[in-house]
This record gives sequence, structure tokens and C-alpha cells, in this order.
Amino acid sequence: MKKTAMRMKLFLPAVLACCLLLAYVGLSPADSGYAGDDKCKECHEGVVGSFRSNIHAKAAFYGAKNAGCESCHGPAAAHAEAGDTAKIRNPAKLAAEASSAACLSCHGKDKGRMFWKGSVHDSQELSCTGCHKVHDNKRKLLAKADEKEICLSCHGEVRASMLKRSKHPLRDSSSPSGEGKMTCSSCHNPHGARGEKLVDAKSFNDKCYECHAEKKAPVLWEHSPVKEDCLTCHTPHGSSNDKMLVAKVPRLCQECHMQGRHQTGTLATNSVFAFNRSCLNCHPMIHGSNNPSGPVLQR
Repeated sequence: MKKTAMRMKLFLPAVLACCLLLAYVGLSPADSGYAGDDKCKECHEGVVGSFRSNIHAKAAFYGAKNAGCESCHGPAAAHAEAGDTAKIRNPAKLAAEASSAACLSCHGKDKGRMFWKGSVHDSQELSCTGCHKVHDNKRKLLAKADEKEICLSCHGEVRASMLKRSKHPLRDSSSPSGEGKMTCSSCHNPHGARGEKLVDAKSFNDKCYECHAEKKAPVLWEHSPVKEDCLTCHTPHGSSNDKMLVAKVPRLCQECHMQGRHQTGTLATNSVFAFNRSCLNCHPMIHGSNNPSGPVLQR
């Protein structure tokens, strides 16, 4: 008797599920609220045509099922029937959080986007559609010509720094896109990162070491600011001083070294301590030295 009751408990949910499935299969697209991509094409042929060369059109190849217009815009049967824009979801016109939710439903678990929630861009209510044009077929689906123009449309102070004489190669390029040998995303992850300022590394130094590995090596005589933070002496977006220094030597060195010896004071115009490379005339191994005779970074 108990076995029969147990079988009935397992059998009834299975029968109910089958009935629901058969009922759903019998529905027309309009009954389910969905119109299908072919219906969208009747009015939006240009958009659908460009979308077909878009990476999103290949989503099914990467495992996303039922990828199409309605996966982002929602059920479109009512919109197709009435022609009313209020009856369709347009992510570009939604509030930032709701707009991004459509993208994050697929991209939320990507390694490069896993820190979006709570990131500085998210907290500033910037949505995915603020930087990306989803229907386009450009590289990275950018809303503007290149990555640099997207970032600089908000970060004007960085644009000013990039125009200074000492800088990273963000503008040096012969490519048709106008992008330099480096782009903003070479150091930053705009979708969120563990580091400060959206730096795509554990710390500023770890990011700098990706290109400047020679500065990372352990040395016998260390210069403390070098190991602590590269940004103590350098400004990464550009500077009017040599080597992207935040101030010109000897003033930069004097910010820490004021022990009352030759590095102190205004110094004469032609003083060896102020002329040419200043402090670096005698202390060239400023990032550290392995020479047994180099405790003050002279060799």
C-alpha cells in the first residue's frame, strides 16, 4: 500500500509536467507573447540585417539558446500587432540598472565582468548601452569610433594629461582606428576590477610590472617608494616632466629627503645637485641596486 502511494506521488507531478508542456507546444508565438525574429525583420530590416554580422547573432554557437531580438527586447507580439513602442522593451531607454540587467543575464558570470556590481561605473548609474551599441558590428560593439573616445567623453582630465610631452603610447598609432599601442583597457577594466581606479590587477605596482618587469626584481638595496607605490613618483596618464614624474627633480626627491645635507635648500642655478639630471647625476639606480657598493643607489 505504501509503495503504491509513493508511486502515485511521483507519477502525478510527471503527468502534470507533460500536460503543461503539451499545452505550451500547442500555443502559437502570439499566444506566448513572442513574435519571432522574422516578424521583427518586417519593419526593422536594416537593424536585423546588421545584427546578423554581430557577435550576438553567433550566440547560439557559444551555447546560448533562443538568442534573438526578443532575448533582449522581451516578448514582441503585442508591439508587432499594435506598432506601439511602449509595448516593447528598449534597453537604451531603461534606467541604468534595468538596462544592464538584460546584458548581465548572459555576461554576468564572465571573468571580465564579475566585478560590475558595485563598481564605480555601476554606482554612477552608467549602463552597458552608454558605451556599447549592441546592434553594430564594430569591434567590442563600441558606441564611438574607438575605446579611447568612449572613455575620454567622461574623463576630460585624462585627455589633457595624454597631450603632455611625457606619456604612455595611447595616441601613437598608424592604425585606421586611431588607437595607440596601448588603450585604456590595457590597464583598466571598465566593467569592474579588484584594484583601485578599476585597475585590472591586485595593485598599481602589479599592473606596472606587467610591462616594467625589471623594476620588480628583488634587489639588495631598495628604494622604499618604488616597492610601495609607483604612483608616488610617476603619473600614468602623462606629465610635463621627464619619465612621467609627478614633479621635476630635485623637487621630487626633496619631498622626502630633507636631512640638512646637500639635498636641502633652493640650490644655485648651476649647482650639480640641481642641473641636468640633478639628484640622478649621482644616484642613477633610483629603482634599486644590486651592487654591494650601492647603499645610496649610486651604482
